[in-house]
Amino acid sequence: MKQIFEGQVYEILSLSGGIMFSYCKEALEDKIVVGYKMITFDNGRITDVAKNAFLGAKYGNNYQEILKQCEHYITDRIIHLQNGKMLIYSKNGVLKLLNPDNSLLWQGTLSYRNFNASDFIIYKSSLWACFPECDVMLRYNLSTMREELRIGGKKSPFSKPRSLFLENDDAYVCNIGSKKIVKVNLADYTVSEYLEFPEEVYQYFKSDIYGFVILKSGLYMV
Repeated sequence: MKQIFEGQVYEILSLSGGIMFSYCKEALEDKIVVGYKMITFDNGRITDVAKNAFLGAKYGNNYQEILKQCEHYITDRIIHLQNGKMLIYSKNGVLKLLNPDNSLLWQGTLSYRNFNASDFIIYKSSLWACFPECDVMLRYNLSTMREELRIGGKKSPFSKPRSLFLENDDAYVCNIGSKKIVKVNLADYTVSEYLEFPEEVYQYFKSDIYGFVILKSGLYMV
C-alpha cells in the first residue's frame, strides 16, 4: 500500500487514463475550502484541477442544471444510467431519478429503520444500499423500490458500512467499524473479507488495473 495524498479526501472519480479526487484544502472557522486534483496513470503526475473540471467529470457537461437537483455537490452520490437517466442520492435520504433532460422523473427516500443509506449501487435490475447504523445491505427492486433482500443485521459481516464499489458481480463494502473491505458476490450472496487496514476505510475504487482507498489519513494505492 502506497500513500498518494495525505489529508482528508472526500471522493474519487474515474477518468480516462487517470482519476480525480476532491479534498479538504483548508478548514476555516465557518467553512471548508475544497480542492481538486488529478492523477495521470501514464506518468504518475498529480496536478491541480479547477472546480468546474471536477463537476464536469462527476455530473457531466450539463452539470449546472443537474446541480439544481442536488443537496451538495460533494456529498451527493450519483449513477449515470444507460438510458441517459441519472440517479442522485443525498445524505438527507432523498433519492431522485432524473430524465435525460435533467427534469425530475421520480423522487423517494432510501431509509431503513429510520436511518438513511450512506451509499448505493445498481446491479442488473436491483438497487443495493448500505446502512451504517444497522450494519446491513439491502436490495431493492429498481422498478418498484420495494425491499427484496437483506444481508446483515444482528450477526452481520459488516461494521458501519460506509460505501460501495461494484465490479462485475462483486460489491466491495468499506466498513468504518472493522476497518475492513468486505466482498459480497451479488450473484450467489457469498461474503468474504477482502482487505484490512490500520485505520478507518471510507471508499474503495478501482480504475483500469489500479486500486485506491480513502483512509482517514489520506488517499492510498493498493
